[in-house]
Amino acid sequence: MKSREKEIEPVKVLIFSVSIGAGHDSVANALSERLKHNVPGSEVRIVDTFQYINVVLHKVVQGSYMETIRFTPKVWGLLYEQVEEGERLVDMGQILSKLLSPKLEHLLNEFKPHVIIATHAFPTGILAMLKRKGHVKVPLASVVTDFHVHAFWVHEGVDRYFLPAPDLDYRLKKSGVKGEQIKVSGIPIRLQFSEKIDRDKERENLSLSNKPVALVMGGGLGLGRIELIAKELLENSDFQVVVVAGKNKRLLGILSDIDDPRLKVFGFVDNVAQIMAAADIIISKPGGVTIAEILAMKKPLFIYSSLPGQEDRNTDYLLNRGAAVKIKKIGKLVSEIESFWDNPIRRRHVKEMAEYLGSPHAGDLVWEEMLSLMEDPNVLS
Repeated sequence: MKSREKEIEPVKVLIFSVSIGAGHDSVANALSERLKHNVPGSEVRIVDTFQYINVVLHKVVQGSYMETIRFTPKVWGLLYEQVEEGERLVDMGQILSKLLSPKLEHLLNEFKPHVIIATHAFPTGILAMLKRKGHVKVPLASVVTDFHVHAFWVHEGVDRYFLPAPDLDYRLKKSGVKGEQIKVSGIPIRLQFSEKIDRDKERENLSLSNKPVALVMGGGLGLGRIELIAKELLENSDFQVVVVAGKNKRLLGILSDIDDPRLKVFGFVDNVAQIMAAADIIISKPGGVTIAEILAMKKPLFIYSSLPGQEDRNTDYLLNRGAAVKIKKIGKLVSEIESFWDNPIRRRHVKEMAEYLGSPHAGDLVWEEMLSLMEDPNVLS
């Protein structure tokens, strides 16, 4: 971030997230971390939107989402596509803004934020409606957390949209959002991904040899066929295998019982950047934040499975730009990896595309724009 942060006073910020999966909260926390690092003394309050509205509503929404993506993911995909085409069965922003308005006005009056940011489409809609009604009188921004802009993100009243990449603005512009309201920042990720990391040192810390290393992940929840992937690599390749099981305790237990010196297993970890640095390739689900982290580390991404909806869109985006490899069948996993590994041209191309698309300093770009926006009289209505 530029030196201008030294000249300004600490700011107060409200960040609205939704605890569905881990990505939206991760972006909210990354933004908080960046601001406090760049502008010491700033105060950030992260609001879990549904939890704030009603604890029971939060449990219902979170539980329904998790049950759907675990057991009937195609249903989620169909709903995603239906709404994507503009067929909103209900205007959730309008309904929830009415439920939340009294509590939110109390929060705004109590906290007195200088800036409000949303990292999920639902609070974006709620806050945009309140902005139009005059209840929100500070800059309002929405940070898109996937490599696709769904119709639910688009609302009149949002001062700035921060996008992962420059070629994702078509839906916004088609909906009437002006070019100056759209900024390309990348997806904000933690500070650790913008720090220099010694690959050899991290491999030594993990007791890894000089043989190639495959890192297998499934997001914070440890979803996907991670157990099968790990076993396939151990049985049919010479790769060393590092698995991050996240919060999936069952998976952690199963893999921890495998007696193979080439396998390293971790649960939920805070030093993902260090573990990624030690890897040569990464096999993962294509969540938006995970992709942003992998691109920032300039690592080849192999996608084995993706959820219908946003993860399918993320996959399409990366494949169309040559920044990832899709594996459709577990039996072809090793042959595809070895084909890639033996081809220096493909390896170089994927690394160059990761460098082109990656944005390890996305959080800095967001705050530079938002701090400038605080001084814009056209925004402070």
